Amino acid sequence: MDSEAPGNSIKGIDAVLAADVEADVSTDRVIADYTSYGIGGPGKLWVAPKTEAAVGRLLKHIHTARLPLFVLGGGTNVLISDRGWNGAVLLIADNLSGWHFKDSQVAVQAGTLLMDLVQATVDRGLAGLESMAGIPGTVGGALRMNAGAFGQEIGTATVAVSGFHRNGDPFITTGADIDFGYRSAPELENVVITSATLRFRQDRTKPLQRRVDEILSRRAARQPLEYPSCGSVFKRPPGDYAGRLIEAAGLKGTRIGGAEVSTKHAGYIVNTDRATACDVYRLIDRIRAVVSERFGVQLETEVKIIGDFSSDCTVG
Repeated sequence: MDSEAPGNSIKGIDAVLAADVEADVSTDRVIADYTSYGIGGPGKLWVAPKTEAAVGRLLKHIHTARLPLFVLGGGTNVLISDRGWNGAVLLIADNLSGWHFKDSQVAVQAGTLLMDLVQATVDRGLAGLESMAGIPGTVGGALRMNAGAFGQEIGTATVAVSGFHRNGDPFITTGADIDFGYRSAPELENVVITSATLRFRQDRTKPLQRRVDEILSRRAARQPLEYPSCGSVFKRPPGDYAGRLIEAAGLKGTRIGGAEVSTKHAGYIVNTDRATACDVYRLIDRIRAVVSERFGVQLETEVKIIGDFSSDCTVG
């Protein structure tokens, strides 16, 4: 779980940031409104930069103030504590989005929705992302976890990634220097991604669009898109699937509060009725315990667990 380190008082820094940086700044904004789960308490300090340069300046201020930092993109792969985040929330979403094509490459900002970029590449007859149709979230989040589906991963298309270290210093790295693995990119763990360059191969638009349509149809048939969720809760264990193990353990439909193991796809925990973060957290813990006991497999979460769950979320 991500934890909150001690930091200086939030009081006053919002005014400093608003005066010095091109960004929207506020305090105590409810994070639930920006997550696919619709779950999460307030962020003490909320900053939404309007330019990539502003990100670096914001980070310098946040680092100097020793504030805990949480970077929020599309909010699709996170579980935010009911207590919220007692530090700075840095939003990189539609406030930093857009792209520019040059031949078979694209320069894209990190806040761009991945699905928007998938469709844009397909429309230009460029192959390399089409199998990722329907994956929610932003390009930055996709890079951070090396998102992929049906044999494609974003790391394969990555030429370069740029942004800032958490102290505000700029960084740039080539895709070849990133050790992209299954749902991991270690070199991108402690940086703030603001943009990337991706390379594709030429193909024909019509078959690419058919592939997108086919994948979107398969997702709609197999995934519980009718309820809020974070997507797949657990990483795929070696040689198996988390959803298969959870279903085999008889956990489909198991509920804690408003959180439920989806009856449509056991790899999802859905928010069926105003679930709290604690409801989801406790259900995750129960699933891991039962699957471990039944099959000896330790499921690892894919969802990022953000904030304090220790004091008000005792597992029972």
